[in-house]
Amino acid sequence: MRFVYSELGQVSEPTRLLARIFDVRAFAKSSYDFSVEGKEGGLSRSFQHAYGLLPRVTAMLFDGHTELDLTFLTANQRNSNLKALSIANCARQLPTTFYTAPSLQSLIYLDASNLPGSILPLMRTTYLPSLRILKLQGREIDDTSFRHLTDRFRRQLWSLDVENNNITDHVIQNLYDYCIPVSQLRTAAHKQVEGTMMFSAGGSETYGPFSIIDESDLSACFSHPERYFVDAPSYTVQPDTVVPETHRRRTDGSVQVRNDTVNAALQVLLKDDDCSHLEDYQQSAGITHLRLSKTQLSAFGVQKLLRLSGGHIEYLSCECPMALPIDGNYRKAWPPRASLRGMLGSAQWLRPAVSSNLRALRLHHSIVTNIPTLDMDGLSQVSRYFLAETVLRQRADVAWPEMFIPDLNPRLYSLTLTCVPRRSTGPLTARLIQLLKLLSIQERSIQDVTRSITTRHGPKVLKGLRYLRLEFEPDNLVDDDLSRSMELNAEELMASGEKLFSFFDDGRPSTASTKVCSPEDTHRQRPENRRQTAVTDEPSANSEKIWPDFVPHHDAWNGIPSTVQVWVGHASPDQSDVLRCYRQLVLEFGVRDGVGPATAAQIQAGAPQDCLIYHVAWTAAIMPRKMKPPTLVELSGMRDVIDALRTYRANGRAIYLQHMELARTSGCPSQLGGPHYFWTGRLEISTEKLPPRRSGRPGADYR
Repeated sequence: MRFVYSELGQVSEPTRLLARIFDVRAFAKSSYDFSVEGKEGGLSRSFQHAYGLLPRVTAMLFDGHTELDLTFLTANQRNSNLKALSIANCARQLPTTFYTAPSLQSLIYLDASNLPGSILPLMRTTYLPSLRILKLQGREIDDTSFRHLTDRFRRQLWSLDVENNNITDHVIQNLYDYCIPVSQLRTAAHKQVEGTMMFSAGGSETYGPFSIIDESDLSACFSHPERYFVDAPSYTVQPDTVVPETHRRRTDGSVQVRNDTVNAALQVLLKDDDCSHLEDYQQSAGITHLRLSKTQLSAFGVQKLLRLSGGHIEYLSCECPMALPIDGNYRKAWPPRASLRGMLGSAQWLRPAVSSNLRALRLHHSIVTNIPTLDMDGLSQVSRYFLAETVLRQRADVAWPEMFIPDLNPRLYSLTLTCVPRRSTGPLTARLIQLLKLLSIQERSIQDVTRSITTRHGPKVLKGLRYLRLEFEPDNLVDDDLSRSMELNAEELMASGEKLFSFFDDGRPSTASTKVCSPEDTHRQRPENRRQTAVTDEPSANSEKIWPDFVPHHDAWNGIPSTVQVWVGHASPDQSDVLRCYRQLVLEFGVRDGVGPATAAQIQAGAPQDCLIYHVAWTAAIMPRKMKPPTLVELSGMRDVIDALRTYRANGRAIYLQHMELARTSGCPSQLGGPHYFWTGRLEISTEKLPPRRSGRPGADYR
């Protein structure tokens, strides 16, 4: 502190005017009793003294200073230049008048995450008028306080981070009503290339307004020859005409998305010579960037948000949502000790026809792999990985035969897949490698389209997906089942998985058979065999009752009572296990939530064209009534996913470099894609468990 008190004041004023950032995030954090002249609170007074000597400071970053008294920020009445303030993880509670200080009224960026106390001081409507980016991780925000928050800021913000809070799907409608931009970016102008989203009469609370994607001949297979072209520019009669918000068009796909991280904010806010970027940062028509990880949201809530958003969402993060809503009748069939997480069946809502401006995603890996995360008491983590990758994946593939592929949305630039298991029996690794191959095919297709444009005024071409990040779960194999395998003899190893695991072992009546699998069943249950019989969904006596394929569903939508016919499945024994389980959940357990139109993938799975289904029951049907825990021998066959990816990338790179050299010596242009299928975008792999709050993520590039 000698510099602050003795030397900083001696620095010439022109030099002190050059200081724009006051960043002490890594300073004196370990000093729990930091003092100056023997007095407590010395660190706070030192910062206050420095703050007074640096009049042009625009950003102040105090993250992690647990003993810091931040009230000194409100004492300075003359400094109104502060644009960015980060006080995350500071342990002292703020005074209720903190945000009313004149020195804070120019804030554009505020990170008040993981602070003690209520968010009520933020609710004063006349303060913080310039705020555009708000981060409130870990503030114990529930549905009620979130509604107050959205009512307070409405469309003032364009970025909101409420990760690690207690909000549920019930906030989605409120978020749409108050915070999402009012304009509609979806039009029929792109139907031939992308399809178009159509709304029909009716809706339900869980699903929202009924909607489908109306396809053209080529949009459903993502193969239209113009799918890589940016949108044509729009023109107005008068060049200076201001387009009303209700008439805004979507971005053309080539514009870089605004970045709401603290480092990106500093780069924009400190550029005095670049007024256009600062002006863009200060404008807001509503929220376009949402961080919703570590909440009680489900995949149903995320899907509803995308459908309601009008295509305005540009960045979305929801790393491990529940596969089903937190409350619902499906819990009658599911015991509390079992749950699923993931984004199963959500891929179609990421298409440009729905998510027109979407450029960056951070979602659970199941959007690509169709493998959910299984939580179940009594099973180790590796055993849960095994069952999710074998039993649940097979059933999910039946329920949703279509998954995310890069050409589903060529406008998407960045994709982060979260909660990826470190160990795989094979399918997980294969699907990640297939994604890399599809990315290589996409960049080859874009290369071909670019080379085919021979005129200088030809259409611009999209870049496609150029950044892929895989965030892996910790590798707990050495601390899990296999670490105990040496204590068991070979006979115990072979017998350790023979008992069927039933959801109804807790005393609930089960209508399914309790017999042990036969050797034939055991063989068919292995990962290499597609048809599974290690799970059983045998119909009960009640299911023999004659039920029609459609049942009336009575509900109210927008306050108006309505009755619709909902498909519940066929009674035919030839139906797949998943469809029989779906029918059983609806008719016997009364799981009649989430009424909505069947998607193209569900129609491919067996639902009739243009029908309504119970989406909650459909998702719940991928969980079988019984599962056979894996043996330690089966678990020992699981391999490291990162090793497999590293080998694939190394082999592809070697072949790619050989082709590059051949192209150079022959004078021919180099070709992307096959036969090497080496993707030249950026692949980043993270192997460290993410803490609740961090400013950056360690990772490794495998290019």
